[in-house]
Amino acid sequence: MMRWVSVMTLLCATIGCAAGPAGPSETAFEASSPAAFAGAWRSVTPSLEFVELSVTSKSSEMGVLGARLTFSGVAWEGGGRIEGDSLVAGMTIVGAPATSGLIVAHARDAHTLRVRFRSGAASPLDVTFVRQD
Repeated sequence: MMRWVSVMTLLCATIGCAAGPAGPSETAFEASSPAAFAGAWRSVTPSLEFVELSVTSKSSEMGVLGARLTFSGVAWEGGGRIEGDSLVAGMTIVGAPATSGLIVAHARDAHTLRVRFRSGAASPLDVTFVRQD
């Protein structure tokens, strides 16, 4: 019985101390809020530094964020919603609405986004962005 109590005490102490105290910087970031995604972003992925992303709140639709992804002289625009901890947005090429794509953005912290862009039969493009603003 004494051994069981000792093991349980050690287990509870380990679980209680494992995460450490949450400081203000850890509790202030909420990956599922629109503020985590809104803003101007630039790519820091090697060989893809020319890619830019902007995300804004669409006042015309409640809970919808507008996105614009630009690279290689092409602009993709669309809108989407936050699903769990990700922004999921359907995209089309400006001037060519028949072409479609999808971005899934994960906010790693308040200053970094990881984005996967898929379009047609092309391989997915994984890009890391940092805030410009």
